[in-house]
Amino acid sequence: MSDRKCVKIGTQEAWYGLCVEDGPDLPITSTSTFCRKLTPNESVNGAAGILVSSDGRYLYCAGGVQVSAQNGFLEMCSPDAQVIFEEGHGTLRGAWTALVRDRLPAGHAIPPALFFTAPQYNTWIELLYEQTQAGILAYARALLANGYPSGVLMIDDGWMRDYGTWEFVPERFPDPREMVDQLHAMGFRVMLWVSPFVSPDSPVFRDLRDTNVLLRDAQGEIAVREWWNGYSAVLDLSGEEGVNWLHGRLDSLMEQYGVDGFKMDAGDAKFYRDDDRSAGNVTANEQSTLWAKAGLHYAYNEFRACYAMANAPLVQRLADKNHSWDRYGVGSLVANTLTQGMLGYPFSCPDMIGGGAYINFIENSKTLDPELFVRYAQCAALMPMMQFSAAPWRVLPPEENALCLKAAKLHGEYAELILKLAKHAAETGEPIVRYMEYCFPHQGMQSVCDQFMLGDALLAAPVLAKGVRQRDVVLPAGRWKYVDGTVYDGGRTVTVPAGLDTLPYFILQS
Repeated sequence: MSDRKCVKIGTQEAWYGLCVEDGPDLPITSTSTFCRKLTPNESVNGAAGILVSSDGRYLYCAGGVQVSAQNGFLEMCSPDAQVIFEEGHGTLRGAWTALVRDRLPAGHAIPPALFFTAPQYNTWIELLYEQTQAGILAYARALLANGYPSGVLMIDDGWMRDYGTWEFVPERFPDPREMVDQLHAMGFRVMLWVSPFVSPDSPVFRDLRDTNVLLRDAQGEIAVREWWNGYSAVLDLSGEEGVNWLHGRLDSLMEQYGVDGFKMDAGDAKFYRDDDRSAGNVTANEQSTLWAKAGLHYAYNEFRACYAMANAPLVQRLADKNHSWDRYGVGSLVANTLTQGMLGYPFSCPDMIGGGAYINFIENSKTLDPELFVRYAQCAALMPMMQFSAAPWRVLPPEENALCLKAAKLHGEYAELILKLAKHAAETGEPIVRYMEYCFPHQGMQSVCDQFMLGDALLAAPVLAKGVRQRDVVLPAGRWKYVDGTVYDGGRTVTVPAGLDTLPYFILQS
């Protein structure tokens, strides 16, 4: 069933949602020229057929969509599903609440509290493809020795024999169970990187090629697809056989080695085709959704690419960021995280502090920007989660390292609030990180996307540009207490000091 809806955009109206990657280009207004094709989703992050308006309207489609805006009109069309348009809900919050009630039911569990109350640590930038038992244990010990609290530790790509052969490389991991036991004793929970790929010249591939575990292309041959690490066969999770095989392998890792869960990378819709011959005859977007649904089997999970998985207890990480100030680096953190909230992905993590795009990071490794590192850590400190990889004490001068540690401790100071908001998000579908317009409707804040609300009473305005030492902040009506103790009357823009040691944030006074 194909469908199409075209809506005239109000003169003061703003639309949010659709695609995390497009956060810096949002909101869509009456003057916007915008186009995004999600048939399938070829972006690097989460997406869904959801657009929500500051005038209390929404567009929703459960399938793939194409969206365009020009000449004051917004159009959403789908080749395979109904497009639903509703209005009359008054505000952005009213529209989102109605959408959740009618289309995106909440009322689920949250990911484990440790995701929210302590930093996460990923071994990727520190060890890259040379993951070893000795290196991982040394990283964990160094975290504690340098004052960082224990938290979730993710062992990234390179621990296993091959893609699909989920076994530790014995030459580099002589006793993986002992390693995990030691990490647990230090207070860490341990996750392993996995992906939906199987190397095509491996014994596992030969065992699976005559089954329904591997995806087949339009000609009925095993599909071998290019991805960032080469060419691999792809799991087909649209049938029971594929799901059972995946869960069997991952469950075995938990039982044998004591790991707590999995960083489930890839799963991008672009690695599938709508004309693939799958067990369940599903679209590329649906395969991406099924990869995420497989992760619901594990409380400790992390995803980057999801389609239409609103209000599920999934950790959603922003795609790998460059070590840069622009929209491909720290400059997009706030805008992308706000967009996640309007897609029903509240349990969000703004990638690895300093940037997790390893090629870019390596290219800049001799000229890393300490200021960028600090501002990245500060930005993440009052978001639902924060994740370190590159060790600040190794790559930064002592002063900037101390400021990163200060940001981690600030996250801990607000852990109780963040956890409370996470539980509220699970119950109601409300985002944790919220647009200014969401909390303070019709006060002229539709396009304020470089500051955010953590809940309804904490306003954060991170510095996202190099060399800036003061910050203009748009304050809603009310009285607002700045981090330095100064109280400001709202309903105006104020300029506040923002030295490198300061994350600008305010608390609404009752």
